[in-house]
Amino acid sequence: MTDRNVPQRSERVVLRRLNAGDLDAFQAYRNDPEVARHQGWQAMDDTRAQGFLRHMETAEILLPGEWSQLALADRNTGALIGDVGVYLAEDETRAELGITLSQAAQGKGLALEALTIVCRWLWSEAPIARIEAITSAENTRALTLLNRSPFSFTHTTHETEDGTQLTEHWFELRRS
Repeated sequence: MTDRNVPQRSERVVLRRLNAGDLDAFQAYRNDPEVARHQGWQAMDDTRAQGFLRHMETAEILLPGEWSQLALADRNTGALIGDVGVYLAEDETRAELGITLSQAAQGKGLALEALTIVCRWLWSEAPIARIEAITSAENTRALTLLNRSPFSFTHTTHETEDGTQLTEHWFELRRS
């Protein structure tokens, strides 16, 4: 198991490994239709979620060509407030990330703190040249976050999936 210098901390947020003790909080926000609306994942039943959390607790992270899922926790209480998915490209030149926060944690600047520590961690742990974030054009909270962050808008894509038009905005942050 490679820990890759997790955990990382900001003033109010800790980036750490997900663990079996996160089940209730994980299920609460992952099963919240408002939180899940613009996400690319599907809700899981408790048994599957528990297996996922146990796997992520010990899985090797930042493997080229794979997603890693990490916890975002309240620094004072240790309580899970969300999670972040990080994909490291097979050639290790770029990473993609996606952040999910519980509704109770939204609107407080915690996502920007989380984004900052995740990017700092990625720069220190991987030889990537850029970090990408892709969001639905309808996800106004994610767009607000990315527009407030050091990420730069790069382009918009339009795809059709199952007869539904999907418009996504792409952002990136390049290594300085």
